[in-house]
Amino acid sequence: MKYRPILVAITLLLVKMMASSQTIKQEDNVSKIPIEFVHLKGEKIYLESLDDPNFEHHDPSNIIKYNGLYYMWYTEHLKKTSGWEGGYIRLATSENGTDWKDRGIAIPKGIDGEIDDLAAITSYVVPANGKFYLFYTAFGSLDKKRKGITYALGDTPDGPWKKSGKKLFWPSGNMNEWDGLHIDDANIIFYSNNWYFYYKGKPAVNGKPGLAKDTKVGVATSENLLGPYKKYKRNPVFPGHAFTTWVHRGGVAAFGFGTFWSEDGLHFEKATDWNPGTIGLFCPENFGNGENYHGVSWGIVVMKPKGKARHLNRLEVPLSIK
Repeated sequence: MKYRPILVAITLLLVKMMASSQTIKQEDNVSKIPIEFVHLKGEKIYLESLDDPNFEHHDPSNIIKYNGLYYMWYTEHLKKTSGWEGGYIRLATSENGTDWKDRGIAIPKGIDGEIDDLAAITSYVVPANGKFYLFYTAFGSLDKKRKGITYALGDTPDGPWKKSGKKLFWPSGNMNEWDGLHIDDANIIFYSNNWYFYYKGKPAVNGKPGLAKDTKVGVATSENLLGPYKKYKRNPVFPGHAFTTWVHRGGVAAFGFGTFWSEDGLHFEKATDWNPGTIGLFCPENFGNGENYHGVSWGIVVMKPKGKARHLNRLEVPLSIK
């Protein structure tokens, strides 16, 4: 009988340890999605200066600030055509992010025989190494079945831009690969001491490139902005067609087919079904300018009015971190 208190004590200790273990497991399963993603919505503001009924305006780039001005690039082409038929990239600047001034064509489609002689669209600009790198999607007559990403280089965001003519990130042509036939929409951030290159691919469906609903987003990493890049072995990382990524709370957030969150830039968890569609955000921390613990608050988004040309609006995004 003298051993009963010891047995009781041991039993109580084991019960406490089991309860503690269960609590840890429960905490491990608790989502760490930032609270500001809950019930996320946005408010759109019409921008007359970016609405031309004769032209389609879409695929806004990320937004950067230089010498007191905001810079934004976007795809333009005639309303009666698609972006793959003669599309090119224009530049607009603004002092306040609302009143925009057209600055003309930044990247024209190429001349015959160049990798972008059919279209040059879907831009993203990275300030790095004292230069500006404009990444865009090229479509050429010599490679009609495939579209990929190239880049141009400028000393300032005003240009002039010198096209590299290089196939920086190009599909292999293997229709059995999820990104083998189509690579598009460069989104590049500096994160965890590496460049994270996010891009979308279209898997083959019945031997042909899939539709918008079939697209997914993958990532590749490199120590150097221009590569070589190593694709993540578990690509794709989240579903999306028009997407954007940004550094957020020490991790990476994204808009795709929903709003997504990742603690490491590789493993994404869906936070909400809401997404703004095609949008370019202002987030200077994307390029190594400190960690982003204040959030993002605005961007430029595409509007698709029925029967009319697409145009660009400002979107207030309530993602500021308090």
